[in-house]
Amino acid sequence: MSHDFAFIQTAPGRVFVGWGPFEQLPFRRPERPAFFIADFFLDDPHPWRHPAAWEEMAFEELASRFDDYGAPRVAWDPPSLPDFTALFDSAHAAMIRGEFQKIVPVIFETGRFVERGEWWRWFFTRLSQLPPGMRAYGYSYQNHGIIGATPELLFEAYARGYRTMALAGTRPVARAEELTRNPKELREHRFVVDDIVRRLAPFGNIEIGPLGTLRLPKIAHLITPIFFSESGGSERMSFSEMVRRLHPTAALGVSPRSEAGERWLREADRGVKRRTFGAPFGLEREDRSALALVAIRNLEWSGERVRVGSGAGMLMESRVELEWKELREKRGQVKALFGVDAHVEAFA
Repeated sequence: MSHDFAFIQTAPGRVFVGWGPFEQLPFRRPERPAFFIADFFLDDPHPWRHPAAWEEMAFEELASRFDDYGAPRVAWDPPSLPDFTALFDSAHAAMIRGEFQKIVPVIFETGRFVERGEWWRWFFTRLSQLPPGMRAYGYSYQNHGIIGATPELLFEAYARGYRTMALAGTRPVARAEELTRNPKELREHRFVVDDIVRRLAPFGNIEIGPLGTLRLPKIAHLITPIFFSESGGSERMSFSEMVRRLHPTAALGVSPRSEAGERWLREADRGVKRRTFGAPFGLEREDRSALALVAIRNLEWSGERVRVGSGAGMLMESRVELEWKELREKRGQVKALFGVDAHVEAFA
């Protein structure tokens, strides 16, 4: 069995898996399914990964394909509050200059595996118990990989059009009811709704669903479902066109979208290197059925090094200590989900 593979959850408990070797191209071959695995800034000229073989199965069956190494042990190194404060202050200054109204700084907590092992069986067994509202995805290539369970859908194509969502505003799940009463969270969420509508409205019809609360293990978010159908007679947008139309929404990027905002994000990236964090991660099949997730809430590793990222929507009224706490809570959810939340001392 190839150790190069990619996967994405297609339904509750079900996963589509592609086995390597992969053919990387700037387009999808129409007769084959392919994964769309991009970097956050969509700079990769060859985002389409065509597997040599593919199948769909239950998570439990996928887990059984791998040896049992038990739970991974990670020695974590907490991120630096001064480093985040510098990002925060830079974004705040740009807001004062009127360059944007919202932006999403990202930071990473790094660590290392205390011992090496193939923990895919452990991870897939955990994903088989994933709660509603989250979708799993990931890949393994040589000595690096990523595994995640995201609550955020970039888009999903279905018979009459597309569904997407605005997902922004965060509270610990025990205080979820505060979300619909908090002006800052509601304003942050509205930026995301307005951004998606602005990007899609010229191309068809939009239906905005009711505002709700998505309750996940440990944390909760404001969520608004959005449905989009292209104008009658117009040719359906390609997968890549939909990605470029939507990504990054204001939930992960900047509002309003501007050159100044992208410059800020790229400059910040020189220090943190987002890579695939927050990027589109998707699948398109031969019949053009398509699914694109937002690659957040994940573990990423290369060799023995591992990291978990988190981002927080920042507005003019944001406070650094509250954003810092939200970032920690989001990373805590990921570490608990994959069973790597207990800090261990690295061996000498």
